[in-house]
Amino acid sequence: MSVFLTKPFNIPLGQKDKATQIVCAKCGLSEREIISIKLHKQSVDARDKSDVHFVCSFLIDVKKTFVRNATPYFLPTDVLQNIVPDKALYGKHAVVVGSGPAGLFAALYLAKSGFRVTVVEKGSDVAERKQAVEKFFCGGEFNAKTNVQFGLGGAGTFSDGKLTTGISSPFTFTVFGQFVRSGAPEDIMYDALPHIGTDKLVGVVANLRDEIGHSGGEFMFDTSFDDFAVASDGSVCAAVVTGKNNVSRTLACDCVCLCTGHSARDVFDLLLDKNVSLSFKSFAVGLRVEHTRAFIDNAQYGLAATHRDLSAASYKLVHNGEKHSCYSFCMCPGGVVVAGNSEPESVVVNGMSNYARNAANSNSALVVTVGADDIERYGFGRDVLSGVRFQRDLERRAFVLGGGNYVAPCQNVTDFVANRPTTAFDITPSYPRGVRSANLRDFFPSDISDSIAEALTVFDRKIRGFGSSGVLTAVESRTSSPVRILRAENFESSVANLYPIGEGAGYAGGIVSSAVDGLRVAAKIVEKFRVRS
Repeated sequence: MSVFLTKPFNIPLGQKDKATQIVCAKCGLSEREIISIKLHKQSVDARDKSDVHFVCSFLIDVKKTFVRNATPYFLPTDVLQNIVPDKALYGKHAVVVGSGPAGLFAALYLAKSGFRVTVVEKGSDVAERKQAVEKFFCGGEFNAKTNVQFGLGGAGTFSDGKLTTGISSPFTFTVFGQFVRSGAPEDIMYDALPHIGTDKLVGVVANLRDEIGHSGGEFMFDTSFDDFAVASDGSVCAAVVTGKNNVSRTLACDCVCLCTGHSARDVFDLLLDKNVSLSFKSFAVGLRVEHTRAFIDNAQYGLAATHRDLSAASYKLVHNGEKHSCYSFCMCPGGVVVAGNSEPESVVVNGMSNYARNAANSNSALVVTVGADDIERYGFGRDVLSGVRFQRDLERRAFVLGGGNYVAPCQNVTDFVANRPTTAFDITPSYPRGVRSANLRDFFPSDISDSIAEALTVFDRKIRGFGSSGVLTAVESRTSSPVRILRAENFESSVANLYPIGEGAGYAGGIVSSAVDGLRVAAKIVEKFRVRS
Protein backbone atom coordinates (compact mmCIF):
# COMPACT_ATOMS: atom_id res chain seq x y z
CA MET A 1 0.00 0.00 0.00
CA SER A 2 1.14 3.55 -0.76
CA VAL A 3 -0.14 6.94 0.36
CA PHE A 4 -0.37 9.71 -2.21
CA LEU A 5 -1.13 13.42 -1.90
CA THR A 6 -3.35 14.67 -4.70
CA LYS A 7 -3.10 18.00 -6.42
CA PRO A 8 -5.72 20.56 -5.35
CA PHE A 9 -9.12 19.85 -6.93
CA ASN A 10 -12.19 22.09 -7.12
CA ILE A 11 -15.15 20.76 -5.11
CA PRO A 12 -18.47 22.58 -5.69
CA LEU A 13 -20.51 23.71 -2.70
CA GLY A 14 -22.95 21.03 -1.63
CA GLN A 15 -20.90 18.26 -3.21
CA LYS A 16 -18.48 17.28 -0.47
CA ASP A 17 -20.12 13.87 -0.40
CA LYS A 18 -18.96 13.38 -4.00
CA ALA A 19 -15.30 14.01 -3.20
CA THR A 20 -14.35 10.37 -3.73
CA GLN A 21 -15.87 10.32 -7.22
CA ILE A 22 -14.10 13.58 -8.12
CA VAL A 23 -10.75 12.24 -6.87
CA CYS A 24 -11.22 9.02 -8.82
CA ALA A 25 -11.95 10.93 -12.02
CA LYS A 26 -8.96 13.27 -11.57
CA CYS A 27 -6.54 10.52 -10.57
CA GLY A 28 -7.64 7.82 -12.99
CA LEU A 29 -8.75 5.44 -10.23
CA SER A 30 -11.77 3.32 -9.54
CA GLU A 31 -13.36 3.50 -6.10
CA ARG A 32 -12.43 -0.10 -5.35
CA GLU A 33 -8.75 0.77 -5.80
CA ILE A 34 -8.91 3.29 -2.95
CA ILE A 35 -8.36 1.75 0.46
CA SER A 36 -8.90 5.04 2.27
CA ILE A 37 -9.26 8.71 1.45
CA LYS A 38 -8.75 11.65 3.79
CA LEU A 39 -9.06 15.40 3.35
CA HIS A 40 -5.59 16.98 3.57
CA LYS A 41 -6.15 20.70 2.91
CA GLN A 42 -9.27 22.74 2.24
CA SER A 43 -9.73 26.38 1.31
CA VAL A 44 -12.54 28.50 -0.15
CA ASP A 45 -12.09 30.14 -3.55
CA ALA A 46 -14.49 33.08 -3.69
CA ARG A 47 -12.74 35.21 -6.30
CA ASP A 48 -15.65 34.65 -8.68
CA LYS A 49 -18.79 35.29 -6.63
CA SER A 50 -20.84 33.30 -9.14
CA ASP A 51 -18.67 30.23 -8.61
CA VAL A 52 -17.70 29.99 -4.95
CA HIS A 53 -16.19 26.56 -4.33
CA PHE A 54 -13.76 24.59 -2.20
CA VAL A 55 -10.22 23.79 -3.28
CA CYS A 56 -9.18 20.52 -1.69
CA SER A 57 -6.28 18.11 -1.71
CA PHE A 58 -6.58 14.57 -0.40
CA LEU A 59 -4.47 11.77 1.03
CA ILE A 60 -5.34 8.52 -0.70
CA ASP A 61 -4.17 5.05 0.26
CA VAL A 62 -3.96 2.78 -2.78
CA LYS A 63 -2.30 -0.44 -3.91
CA LYS A 64 -0.38 1.29 -6.66
CA THR A 65 3.07 2.77 -7.21
CA PHE A 66 1.89 5.60 -9.46
CA VAL A 67 -1.22 7.79 -9.35
CA ARG A 68 -2.05 10.51 -11.85
CA ASN A 69 -2.21 14.06 -10.41
CA ALA A 70 -0.70 12.88 -7.11
CA THR A 71 2.70 12.46 -5.48
CA PRO A 72 3.93 10.02 -2.80
CA TYR A 73 3.29 11.30 0.72
CA PHE A 74 5.28 10.67 3.86
CA LEU A 75 3.71 11.53 7.19
CA PRO A 76 5.67 14.19 9.12
CA THR A 77 7.11 13.24 12.48
CA ASP A 78 5.15 14.11 15.61
CA VAL A 79 8.02 14.62 18.04
CA LEU A 80 5.83 14.55 21.15
CA GLN A 81 4.67 11.06 20.19
CA ASN A 82 8.22 9.81 19.84
CA ILE A 83 9.96 11.09 22.98
CA VAL A 84 11.60 8.44 25.16
CA PRO A 85 12.39 9.66 28.69
CA ASP A 86 16.12 9.88 29.29
CA LYS A 87 17.33 8.69 32.69
CA ALA A 88 20.26 11.11 32.38
CA LEU A 89 17.74 13.96 32.75
CA TYR A 90 16.01 12.60 35.85
CA GLY A 91 16.55 15.03 38.68
CA LYS A 92 17.06 17.99 36.36
CA HIS A 93 14.62 20.76 37.21
CA ALA A 94 13.20 23.29 34.73
CA VAL A 95 11.09 26.22 35.86
CA VAL A 96 8.77 27.39 33.07
CA VAL A 97 7.40 30.89 33.67
CA GLY A 98 4.09 31.39 31.86
CA SER A 99 1.47 28.91 30.66
CA GLY A 100 0.62 30.25 27.21
CA PRO A 101 1.34 28.17 24.09
CA ALA A 102 5.11 28.59 24.42
CA GLY A 103 5.12 27.59 28.07
CA LEU A 104 2.72 24.67 27.73
CA PHE A 105 4.56 23.10 24.80
CA ALA A 106 8.01 23.70 26.31
CA ALA A 107 6.83 22.18 29.59
CA LEU A 108 5.28 19.18 27.86
CA TYR A 109 8.43 18.43 25.85
CA LEU A 110 10.71 18.80 28.88
CA ALA A 111 8.48 16.70 31.14
CA LYS A 112 8.18 13.91 28.59
CA SER A 113 11.97 13.96 28.17
CA GLY A 114 12.61 13.36 31.87
CA PHE A 115 12.91 16.83 33.41
CA ARG A 116 11.11 17.72 36.59
CA VAL A 117 9.06 20.69 35.44
CA THR A 118 7.43 23.44 37.49
CA VAL A 119 5.16 25.83 35.58
CA VAL A 120 4.79 29.19 37.32
CA GLU A 121 1.72 31.14 36.19
CA LYS A 122 0.80 34.63 37.37
CA GLY A 123 -2.90 34.07 36.71
CA SER A 124 -5.37 31.39 37.74
CA ASP A 125 -6.21 27.96 36.41
CA VAL A 126 -8.61 27.98 33.50
CA ALA A 127 -11.91 27.51 35.36
CA GLU A 128 -11.20 30.33 37.82
CA ARG A 129 -9.78 32.44 35.00
CA LYS A 130 -12.89 32.00 32.86
CA GLN A 131 -15.04 33.04 35.80
CA ALA A 132 -12.93 36.15 36.47
CA VAL A 133 -12.96 37.19 32.80
CA GLU A 134 -16.71 36.73 32.44
CA LYS A 135 -17.32 38.65 35.66
CA PHE A 136 -15.25 41.58 34.36
CA PHE A 137 -16.99 41.50 30.98
CA CYS A 138 -20.32 41.76 32.79
CA GLY A 139 -19.27 44.89 34.68
CA GLY A 140 -17.48 43.36 37.65
CA GLU A 141 -14.17 44.22 39.26
CA PHE A 142 -10.97 44.07 37.22
CA ASN A 143 -8.43 41.48 38.36
CA ALA A 144 -4.86 42.56 37.51
CA LYS A 145 -3.49 39.03 37.95
CA THR A 146 -6.17 36.98 36.20
CA ASN A 147 -7.68 38.42 33.02
CA VAL A 148 -7.65 38.11 29.23
CA GLN A 149 -3.85 38.31 29.25
CA PHE A 150 -2.88 36.23 32.30
CA GLY A 151 -3.86 32.72 33.36
CA LEU A 152 -3.70 29.18 31.97
CA GLY A 153 -3.49 29.27 28.19
CA GLY A 154 -2.22 32.84 27.91
CA ALA A 155 -3.79 35.59 25.83
CA GLY A 156 -4.71 33.16 23.03
CA THR A 157 -7.30 31.40 25.20
CA PHE A 158 -9.61 34.41 24.95
CA SER A 159 -9.18 35.10 21.27
CA ASP A 160 -10.29 33.38 18.10
CA GLY A 161 -7.89 30.52 18.79
CA LYS A 162 -6.70 30.94 15.22
CA LEU A 163 -3.84 28.72 14.10
CA THR A 164 -2.80 30.40 10.88
CA THR A 165 0.94 30.87 10.69
CA GLY A 166 3.53 32.04 8.22
CA ILE A 167 6.37 29.96 9.63
CA SER A 168 7.75 26.77 8.14
CA SER A 169 8.88 24.34 10.82
CA PRO A 170 8.96 20.56 11.26
CA PHE A 171 7.39 21.17 14.68
CA THR A 172 4.18 22.65 13.21
CA PHE A 173 2.70 19.20 12.54
CA THR A 174 3.42 18.27 16.16
CA VAL A 175 1.61 21.35 17.47
CA PHE A 176 -1.53 20.67 15.43
CA GLY A 177 -1.48 16.98 16.34
CA GLN A 178 -1.18 17.74 20.05
CA PHE A 179 -4.04 20.23 19.90
CA VAL A 180 -6.27 17.55 18.35
CA ARG A 181 -5.22 14.99 20.98
CA SER A 182 -6.10 17.62 23.59
CA GLY A 183 -9.63 18.05 22.24
CA ALA A 184 -9.37 20.56 19.39
CA PRO A 185 -11.61 19.85 16.38
CA GLU A 186 -9.96 17.64 13.74
CA ASP A 187 -10.70 20.16 10.99
CA ILE A 188 -7.71 22.22 12.15
CA MET A 189 -5.55 19.59 10.45
CA TYR A 190 -6.89 20.47 7.00
CA ASP A 191 -8.60 23.87 7.08
CA ALA A 192 -6.60 26.61 5.33
CA LEU A 193 -7.71 29.04 8.06
CA PRO A 194 -7.74 26.78 11.11
CA HIS A 195 -9.13 27.95 14.42
CA ILE A 196 -10.21 26.35 17.66
CA GLY A 197 -12.48 29.00 19.17
CA THR A 198 -12.43 30.26 22.75
CA ASP A 199 -15.25 27.96 23.87
CA LYS A 200 -13.23 24.88 22.85
CA LEU A 201 -9.78 26.29 23.65
CA VAL A 202 -10.65 26.48 27.35
CA GLY A 203 -10.97 22.68 27.40
CA VAL A 204 -7.94 22.16 25.19
CA VAL A 205 -5.56 24.03 27.50
CA ALA A 206 -7.01 22.17 30.50
CA ASN A 207 -6.20 18.87 28.79
CA LEU A 208 -2.69 20.09 27.97
CA ARG A 209 -2.27 20.99 31.65
CA ASP A 210 -3.38 17.50 32.65
CA GLU A 211 -0.99 15.81 30.22
CA ILE A 212 1.91 17.84 31.59
CA GLY A 213 0.82 16.75 35.07
CA HIS A 214 0.63 13.10 34.03
CA SER A 215 4.17 13.46 32.66
CA GLY A 216 5.42 14.63 36.05
CA GLY A 217 4.98 18.40 35.71
CA GLU A 218 3.64 20.66 38.44
CA PHE A 219 1.68 23.92 38.14
CA MET A 220 1.85 26.86 40.52
CA PHE A 221 -1.07 29.16 39.68
CA ASP A 222 -1.62 32.66 41.09
CA THR A 223 2.14 32.85 41.50
CA SER A 224 4.39 35.69 40.34
CA PHE A 225 7.95 35.33 39.08
CA ASP A 226 9.90 37.89 41.09
CA ASP A 227 13.59 37.18 40.65
CA PHE A 228 16.22 34.62 39.76
CA ALA A 229 19.52 33.69 41.34
CA VAL A 230 22.80 33.10 39.54
CA ALA A 231 25.49 30.61 40.55
CA SER A 232 29.22 31.36 40.72
CA ASP A 233 29.63 30.22 37.11
CA GLY A 234 27.13 32.86 35.95
CA SER A 235 24.27 30.48 35.18
CA VAL A 236 20.75 30.52 36.60
CA CYS A 237 20.38 28.31 39.64
CA ALA A 238 17.04 29.34 41.18
CA ALA A 239 13.78 31.16 40.58
CA VAL A 240 12.15 33.31 43.26
CA VAL A 241 8.34 33.27 43.21
CA THR A 242 5.48 34.55 45.33
CA GLY A 243 2.29 32.52 45.55
CA LYS A 244 -1.02 32.74 47.33
CA ASN A 245 -1.06 34.48 50.69
CA ASN A 246 2.09 36.35 49.56
CA VAL A 247 4.32 33.42 50.48
CA SER A 248 7.71 33.71 48.78
CA ARG A 249 9.65 30.63 47.70
CA THR A 250 13.01 29.97 46.11
CA LEU A 251 12.91 27.13 43.57
CA ALA A 252 16.35 25.62 42.96
CA CYS A 253 16.55 24.71 39.29
CA ASP A 254 18.84 23.95 36.38
CA CYS A 255 17.17 26.35 33.94
CA VAL A 256 14.40 28.92 33.65
CA CYS A 257 12.23 29.21 30.54
CA LEU A 258 10.73 32.69 30.17
CA CYS A 259 7.43 32.20 28.35
CA THR A 260 5.67 35.20 29.86
CA GLY A 261 3.80 36.68 26.89
CA HIS A 262 3.79 40.18 25.46
CA SER A 263 2.00 41.80 28.40
CA ALA A 264 4.35 40.79 31.26
CA ARG A 265 5.74 44.27 31.72
CA ASP A 266 6.94 43.50 35.25
CA VAL A 267 9.23 40.83 33.82
CA PHE A 268 10.77 43.32 31.39
CA ASP A 269 11.47 45.61 34.37
CA LEU A 270 13.06 42.75 36.30
CA LEU A 271 15.29 41.69 33.42
CA LEU A 272 16.43 45.26 32.86
CA ASP A 273 17.35 45.56 36.55
CA LYS A 274 19.26 42.26 36.32
CA ASN A 275 21.24 43.49 33.28
CA VAL A 276 19.80 40.86 30.94
CA SER A 277 20.30 41.99 27.34
CA LEU A 278 17.09 43.46 25.88
CA SER A 279 16.26 45.54 22.83
CA PHE A 280 13.36 47.62 21.56
CA LYS A 281 11.14 45.79 19.07
CA SER A 282 8.76 47.32 16.55
CA PHE A 283 5.08 46.57 17.09
CA ALA A 284 1.71 47.72 15.77
CA VAL A 285 -1.10 49.85 17.19
CA GLY A 286 -4.49 50.86 15.90
CA LEU A 287 -8.22 50.30 16.25
CA ARG A 288 -10.61 47.36 16.10
CA VAL A 289 -13.12 47.63 13.25
CA GLU A 290 -16.52 45.91 13.34
CA HIS A 291 -19.05 45.23 10.61
CA THR A 292 -22.06 42.97 10.71
CA ARG A 293 -21.21 39.38 9.91
CA ALA A 294 -23.90 39.39 7.20
CA PHE A 295 -22.19 42.33 5.49
CA ILE A 296 -18.77 40.65 5.43
CA ASP A 297 -20.24 37.29 4.37
CA ASN A 298 -22.17 38.89 1.51
CA ALA A 299 -19.18 40.96 0.43
CA GLN A 300 -16.90 37.92 0.32
CA TYR A 301 -19.26 35.16 -0.84
CA GLY A 302 -21.99 36.95 -2.78
CA LEU A 303 -25.15 34.88 -3.24
CA ALA A 304 -23.43 31.88 -1.64
CA ALA A 305 -23.13 33.71 1.70
CA THR A 306 -25.85 31.67 3.40
CA HIS A 307 -24.79 28.29 2.02
CA ARG A 308 -24.69 25.64 4.74
CA ASP A 309 -21.18 24.53 3.76
CA LEU A 310 -19.64 27.95 4.39
CA SER A 311 -18.67 29.40 7.75
CA ALA A 312 -18.34 33.10 8.51
CA ALA A 313 -16.14 34.86 5.95
CA SER A 314 -12.75 36.34 6.68
CA TYR A 315 -10.61 38.94 4.96
CA LYS A 316 -7.02 40.14 4.84
CA LEU A 317 -6.34 43.72 3.82
CA VAL A 318 -3.13 45.70 3.37
CA HIS A 319 -2.45 49.24 2.20
CA ASN A 320 1.08 50.57 1.83
CA GLY A 321 0.58 54.24 2.55
CA GLU A 322 2.92 57.19 2.31
CA LYS A 323 3.58 57.36 6.06
CA HIS A 324 2.79 53.84 7.28
CA SER A 325 1.47 50.55 5.99
CA CYS A 326 -1.94 49.75 7.48
CA TYR A 327 -3.20 46.18 7.62
CA SER A 328 -5.89 44.01 9.11
CA PHE A 329 -4.74 41.85 12.00
CA CYS A 330 -6.27 39.02 14.04
CA MET A 331 -9.49 38.97 12.03
CA CYS A 332 -12.36 37.35 13.96
CA PRO A 333 -15.29 36.27 11.75
CA GLY A 334 -18.55 36.07 13.68
CA GLY A 335 -16.81 37.28 16.83
CA VAL A 336 -16.87 40.00 19.44
CA VAL A 337 -14.55 42.75 20.62
CA VAL A 338 -13.28 42.04 24.14
CA ALA A 339 -11.55 43.94 26.93
CA GLY A 340 -7.89 42.92 26.84
CA ASN A 341 -6.29 45.20 29.43
CA SER A 342 -3.87 43.79 31.98
CA GLU A 343 -3.56 46.92 34.11
CA PRO A 344 -6.15 48.94 36.05
CA GLU A 345 -7.62 52.13 34.62
CA SER A 346 -6.67 51.27 31.07
CA VAL A 347 -8.62 50.13 28.01
CA VAL A 348 -7.27 47.60 25.50
CA VAL A 349 -9.35 45.86 22.84
CA ASN A 350 -8.90 42.50 21.15
CA GLY A 351 -11.06 40.15 19.10
CA MET A 352 -12.59 36.84 20.19
CA SER A 353 -14.64 34.16 18.41
CA ASN A 354 -16.16 30.90 19.50
CA TYR A 355 -15.79 27.82 17.31
CA ALA A 356 -19.12 28.35 15.53
CA ARG A 357 -18.22 31.95 14.64
CA ASN A 358 -21.90 32.85 14.73
CA ALA A 359 -21.94 36.19 16.57
CA ALA A 360 -23.74 39.11 14.93
CA ASN A 361 -20.58 41.02 13.99
CA SER A 362 -17.19 40.27 12.46
CA ASN A 363 -14.17 42.27 13.56
CA SER A 364 -10.49 42.84 12.90
CA ALA A 365 -7.73 45.11 14.10
CA LEU A 366 -6.60 47.81 11.69
CA VAL A 367 -3.06 48.62 12.72
CA VAL A 368 0.13 50.35 11.65
CA THR A 369 3.65 49.35 12.66
CA VAL A 370 5.65 51.80 14.75
CA GLY A 371 9.41 51.69 15.13
CA ALA A 372 12.00 53.27 17.39
CA ASP A 373 12.14 56.48 15.31
CA ASP A 374 8.35 56.87 15.56
CA ILE A 375 8.26 56.32 19.31
CA GLU A 376 11.03 58.86 19.86
CA ARG A 377 9.23 61.38 17.65
CA TYR A 378 6.05 60.88 19.71
CA GLY A 379 8.00 61.92 22.81
CA PHE A 380 8.54 58.60 24.59
CA GLY A 381 12.30 58.39 24.36
CA ARG A 382 14.54 55.91 22.63
CA ASP A 383 15.36 53.05 24.94
CA VAL A 384 14.38 49.45 25.59
CA LEU A 385 11.09 50.32 27.32
CA SER A 386 10.02 53.30 25.20
CA GLY A 387 7.46 51.12 23.38
CA VAL A 388 5.96 50.01 26.69
CA ARG A 389 5.56 53.64 27.75
CA PHE A 390 3.82 54.47 24.47
CA GLN A 391 1.45 51.49 24.83
CA ARG A 392 0.64 52.41 28.41
CA ASP A 393 -0.05 56.03 27.48
CA LEU A 394 -2.48 54.99 24.74
CA GLU A 395 -4.27 52.56 27.05
CA ARG A 396 -4.67 55.05 29.89
CA ARG A 397 -5.89 57.78 27.57
CA ALA A 398 -8.40 55.35 26.05
CA PHE A 399 -9.72 54.71 29.57
CA VAL A 400 -10.14 58.47 30.15
CA LEU A 401 -11.69 59.02 26.71
CA GLY A 402 -14.22 56.30 27.43
CA GLY A 403 -15.26 58.07 30.61
CA GLY A 404 -13.86 55.49 33.02
CA ASN A 405 -15.23 52.16 34.29
CA TYR A 406 -13.44 50.42 31.40
CA VAL A 407 -15.88 51.82 28.82
CA ALA A 408 -14.18 52.02 25.42
CA PRO A 409 -14.12 55.05 23.08
CA CYS A 410 -15.85 54.27 19.78
CA GLN A 411 -16.65 55.99 16.47
CA ASN A 412 -18.35 55.22 13.18
CA VAL A 413 -15.94 54.40 10.38
CA THR A 414 -17.42 57.16 8.19
CA ASP A 415 -17.04 59.72 10.95
CA PHE A 416 -13.45 58.70 11.62
CA VAL A 417 -12.58 59.19 7.95
CA ALA A 418 -14.41 62.53 7.86
CA ASN A 419 -12.92 63.59 11.23
CA ARG A 420 -16.26 64.41 12.83
CA PRO A 421 -18.08 63.22 15.98
CA THR A 422 -20.49 60.28 15.94
CA THR A 423 -24.02 60.95 17.13
CA ALA A 424 -25.44 57.44 16.57
CA PHE A 425 -23.58 54.21 15.86
CA ASP A 426 -24.12 52.51 12.49
CA ILE A 427 -24.12 49.05 14.10
CA THR A 428 -24.22 47.80 17.68
CA PRO A 429 -20.66 47.61 19.04
CA SER A 430 -19.94 44.32 20.81
CA TYR A 431 -17.35 45.50 23.37
CA PRO A 432 -18.73 44.08 26.64
CA ARG A 433 -18.09 46.97 29.04
CA GLY A 434 -19.94 49.43 26.82
CA VAL A 435 -18.74 52.19 24.51
CA ARG A 436 -18.81 55.95 24.41
CA SER A 437 -18.74 58.13 21.32
CA ALA A 438 -15.38 59.85 20.85
CA ASN A 439 -13.39 61.35 18.01
CA LEU A 440 -10.65 58.74 17.59
CA ARG A 441 -9.06 60.72 14.78
CA ASP A 442 -7.48 62.90 17.49
CA PHE A 443 -6.49 59.95 19.67
CA PHE A 444 -3.26 58.91 17.93
CA PRO A 445 -0.38 60.95 16.58
CA SER A 446 -1.61 62.33 13.26
CA ASP A 447 0.57 60.06 11.09
CA ILE A 448 -1.09 56.98 12.58
CA SER A 449 -4.64 58.35 12.38
CA ASP A 450 -4.16 59.62 8.82
CA SER A 451 -2.70 56.27 7.73
CA ILE A 452 -5.72 54.38 9.07
CA ALA A 453 -8.15 56.85 7.48
CA GLU A 454 -6.34 56.61 4.15
CA ALA A 455 -6.37 52.81 4.33
CA LEU A 456 -10.11 52.73 5.02
CA THR A 457 -10.83 54.59 1.79
CA VAL A 458 -8.65 52.08 -0.09
CA PHE A 459 -10.24 49.09 1.66
CA ASP A 460 -13.64 50.43 0.65
CA ARG A 461 -12.65 49.83 -2.97
CA LYS A 462 -11.50 46.29 -2.19
CA ILE A 463 -14.59 45.39 -0.15
CA ARG A 464 -17.39 47.71 -1.23
CA GLY A 465 -18.85 49.37 1.85
CA PHE A 466 -15.97 48.47 4.20
CA GLY A 467 -14.94 52.10 4.63
CA SER A 468 -18.46 53.50 4.64
CA SER A 469 -20.04 51.38 7.38
CA GLY A 470 -19.17 49.82 10.72
CA VAL A 471 -17.56 51.12 13.91
CA LEU A 472 -14.05 51.54 15.28
CA THR A 473 -13.13 50.90 18.94
CA ALA A 474 -9.92 51.92 20.73
CA VAL A 475 -7.29 50.91 21.48
CA GLU A 476 -5.58 47.92 19.83
CA SER A 477 -2.12 48.07 21.41
CA ARG A 478 -1.11 44.50 22.32
CA THR A 479 -0.43 43.12 18.85
CA SER A 480 3.04 41.85 19.79
CA SER A 481 5.79 42.42 22.29
CA PRO A 482 7.44 45.89 22.27
CA VAL A 483 10.60 44.30 23.71
CA ARG A 484 12.91 41.53 22.54
CA ILE A 485 14.86 39.51 25.10
CA LEU A 486 18.04 38.82 23.19
CA ARG A 487 19.21 35.24 22.86
CA ALA A 488 22.09 33.39 21.21
CA GLU A 489 21.99 30.57 18.68
CA ASN A 490 21.61 28.08 21.54
CA PHE A 491 18.51 30.08 22.62
CA GLU A 492 20.06 31.24 25.91
CA SER A 493 19.81 34.85 26.97
CA SER A 494 22.86 36.82 28.08
CA VAL A 495 22.52 34.83 31.32
CA ALA A 496 23.30 31.12 30.94
CA ASN A 497 20.37 28.71 31.37
CA LEU A 498 17.82 31.56 31.12
CA TYR A 499 15.79 30.89 27.97
CA PRO A 500 13.50 33.58 26.46
CA ILE A 501 10.74 31.83 24.49
CA GLY A 502 7.71 32.77 22.42
CA GLU A 503 5.83 35.95 21.65
CA GLY A 504 6.63 37.81 24.84
CA ALA A 505 10.34 37.33 24.24
CA GLY A 506 9.96 38.69 20.71
CA TYR A 507 10.41 35.44 18.78
CA ALA A 508 6.89 34.48 17.75
CA GLY A 509 3.55 35.95 16.71
CA GLY A 510 0.48 33.89 17.47
CA ILE A 511 -0.43 30.54 18.97
CA VAL A 512 1.32 28.21 16.54
CA SER A 513 4.64 30.04 16.23
CA SER A 514 4.76 30.43 20.03
CA ALA A 515 4.12 26.72 20.56
CA VAL A 516 6.73 25.84 17.93
CA ASP A 517 9.26 28.11 19.62
CA GLY A 518 8.52 26.35 22.92
CA LEU A 519 9.22 22.97 21.34
CA ARG A 520 12.43 23.91 19.57
CA VAL A 521 13.93 25.65 22.61
CA ALA A 522 12.94 22.71 24.83
CA ALA A 523 14.63 20.35 22.38
CA LYS A 524 17.81 22.42 22.60
CA ILE A 525 17.66 22.38 26.41
CA VAL A 526 17.31 18.59 26.40
CA GLU A 527 20.23 18.31 24.02
CA LYS A 528 22.43 20.51 26.23
CA PHE A 529 21.70 18.76 29.52
CA ARG A 530 21.85 15.29 27.98
CA VAL A 531 25.39 15.99 26.80
CA ARG A 532 26.32 17.55 30.15
CA SER A 533 25.00 14.51 32.02
